[in-house]
Amino acid sequence: MAPVLLTVGGSDSSGGAGIQADIKTFGALGCHGTSAITAVTAQNTLGVLEVYPMPPEAVISQLAALAEDFEISAAKTGMLSSREVVLEVAGFFEREEIPLVVDPVVEAEAGGRLLDPEALGLLVERLIPLARVVTPNIFEAEALTGIRVTDEGSALRAGEAILDLGAEAAVVTGGHLAGDDLLVTAKGYCIIRGERVPGGNHGVGCTYSAATAAFLAGGRDIEEAARLAKAFAAGSVRKSIAVGRGASPVNPLGEALERADRYVVFTGVSDGVEALLSEPALVDLIPEVGLNLGMAIFGASGPEDVAAVEGRLVRAGRRVRACGSVRFGASRHVARIILAAMSFDPGARAAMNLRFGEDVLEAALALGLSASDFSREEEPEGEKTMSWGTGEAIRRFRSGSKEGGATDPGRLERPVPQVIWDRGGPGKEPMLRLLGRSAGEVADLAVEIARGLSARREPIN
Repeated sequence: MAPVLLTVGGSDSSGGAGIQADIKTFGALGCHGTSAITAVTAQNTLGVLEVYPMPPEAVISQLAALAEDFEISAAKTGMLSSREVVLEVAGFFEREEIPLVVDPVVEAEAGGRLLDPEALGLLVERLIPLARVVTPNIFEAEALTGIRVTDEGSALRAGEAILDLGAEAAVVTGGHLAGDDLLVTAKGYCIIRGERVPGGNHGVGCTYSAATAAFLAGGRDIEEAARLAKAFAAGSVRKSIAVGRGASPVNPLGEALERADRYVVFTGVSDGVEALLSEPALVDLIPEVGLNLGMAIFGASGPEDVAAVEGRLVRAGRRVRACGSVRFGASRHVARIILAAMSFDPGARAAMNLRFGEDVLEAALALGLSASDFSREEEPEGEKTMSWGTGEAIRRFRSGSKEGGATDPGRLERPVPQVIWDRGGPGKEPMLRLLGRSAGEVADLAVEIARGLSARREPIN
């Protein structure tokens, strides 16, 4: 059964931080998330516009309802807004004795104060002593202890001061060690190594503390939970979503979704290869250099995000054989085609190459497939043929040059053609390429072309 976790904090209307980030983090780590909302904020990526605190009785009512029904494995607190709410929340955790992570939220990452100054003293006095872990950033650590954190030594002093307040452990995060955090416990301290990760940071503190609670609920000790939470938070920054005009929100689900997408892509290419190997007529479409089928994950940025066949599919007599297995990064050739196509249409994630011939092209066009071409003679010096050629063919297709008139790309059912071919050049084999939205779609098209070509060659009795 999934552990049940509790977050006590504010609602972020932009969806980037607060309980929204916490619930996403809990779910990504295999836990069921519950929440008690302490305040509703009107905010976006540019900052907090308004804060509407919940009545203290509404907060305690939420907490009581959850405690009555659920066995809560761990909890975290975030934005508590007012002294009255701090008192109610502290009283609840004094009674329930749930393992607690305190994220002493004072201000939003996007800007704006989220804790009344008069509530800070109560948080220090009543809530910090109940915490297994307190996770302040350098500014929050200073607010709690009065110690300005500028380096490892001052971070250690601030962490020790938080332990003196009654917490079991403190993790001082951000700013002082170029991406490293400092964990302080009664046994001493250790540095949790990390690096500055490019990406949006709205909600990273919430994500980190929520992940810490999730790993503690899973039975990890404090140091391991802190290390795992840091890695998870870094991944959520790497996968941050570029929305809004300010601080982009982190994406706690990003890496989990990518792992799922990689599985879907891998199985899709594997199934597509099986379909190709099962079609006898495909042997007549194998080019001299071999054939490959590839597909990219959503948001692919390089060949390592594209799955293809290691060593390609080749002709063996009158049969087709795979030289290797499907893996990510197996083919830079097909990856360049796909990545170039995705720069025009993110959904055009699959491609394969076939032998070019007028007969093959006619069989493809007979299926009603959209098509375009490029000439290797026009290739600029220093360009990679597959990247440049694919882009050139797509630009021609979108401009309507093949039909002799301009085409509005927004009115195209598919922003990229399904067929791109070239007639080769000195030392370069002519080639036809199929593009589509999935490996299965592209493999099915290849099978249809192969069967159509075979039917054309069969004698009519």
